[in-house]
Amino acid sequence: MAYASISSAFVGRSGELEALAGGLRRAFGGEPQGVLVGGEAGVGKTRLLQEFLAAAEEAGAITALGNCLEVGAEGLPYAPLV
Repeated sequence: MAYASISSAFVGRSGELEALAGGLRRAFGGEPQGVLVGGEAGVGKTRLLQEFLAAAEEAGAITALGNCLEVGAEGLPYAPLV
């Protein structure tokens, strides 16, 4: 029987977190920002955003998190932007 181990440690995403934090700094400075996070399934997009949003809330930002509807095996990843 195989067991999966899940760690609470968040490592290896300092560059991505800094890019998101840069956008947040510019937004706090009054410059509108938009960010698109993409990647294959299972690479950690949700965890990255959870970590960023927690830090953004601590910095005083109002945050929101949503997701796309699952519309079959293929999906429409950019449908919310269209």
